[in-house]
Amino acid sequence: MITAALVNEPYSDERCSAIADEFSREGCVVVPCVFSPDEVKLLREKTDTYFDNRESIPQQHVSYVHGAFVLRRGAELDPAFDEVVRCEPIQQLVTAVLGPDPRFNACNVIRNEPGQAINLWHVDDLLEHPLPDDIPRFDARIKMPVLWFTVQVALSDIDTIEHGPTQYLPKSHYSGRIPVSQDNPVFEGVGPKSVFCKAGDIYFTNHQTWHRGAPNTSDRIRYVMQLQYAARWADARFKGIA
Repeated sequence: MITAALVNEPYSDERCSAIADEFSREGCVVVPCVFSPDEVKLLREKTDTYFDNRESIPQQHVSYVHGAFVLRRGAELDPAFDEVVRCEPIQQLVTAVLGPDPRFNACNVIRNEPGQAINLWHVDDLLEHPLPDDIPRFDARIKMPVLWFTVQVALSDIDTIEHGPTQYLPKSHYSGRIPVSQDNPVFEGVGPKSVFCKAGDIYFTNHQTWHRGAPNTSDRIRYVMQLQYAARWADARFKGIA
C-alpha cells in the first residue's frame, strides 16, 4: 500500500504556501522524504515487471523517448500507481499550486538505462506565454499562470551528475521564449541547475521552465515517476467540456 509513510501529518498551510511560492518564483522546487524506502522499492519493482513484460501489455502503456522506456498511463494499469496519484502531501501541494479541485492528467514512469536521457533543452508541448522580441521577459512581480505541471517522484537516488538529474534554468518560465541554445543555455546570466535528490523525494517542475534530463552516465538505471495535474478550469477547456 502507498501511504507516503514518511509524512505522518498533513503539511501546514504555511509550509504548502512556502513550497508553492518557491515553485512560482524559481520554476522548480524539491520536497524531500515524501515516500518510504519500501514504497519506492515497490514502485520500482512494478516498473521493472512491466518493462520485462512490455510485449504483452497494451501498447498505449508503452513508449520510448530518446531510447528510454516510458511506462504510460500507469494509474490505469496498476493499483499501486493509482494510489500515488491521490496520496498526501501531493494533493495538498498540487492544490496550493493550481487552486481548488485540481485534475489528475497522467502517471508515467521514465526508466533511463545507462547512456539514455531526454536531454534536449525544451519546454513541454508548446510555449504558452510568448513575448515579442523587443520585450526581454515578464516582470518578476507577476505570478506566472500555471495551467498544469508535473510532480516528479524520484524512484532511485539521483544525487550526482552521473545519475542524470533533471536540469533547469531558474526563472526561465519568465522568459516568454523557448530555449535558444542546446549547447550552453543561459537565462539572465545564470546557467543550468541540477535537481539532486534521493529516492522518495519529489520535485515540481514548471513545464514552461527550460529543462532537460542530463545523460545517465552511471552504471545503474534511473527511475522517475511523473504525475501531471491541471487546474480544474484548464483541464475542462483542454477536454472541450467547459
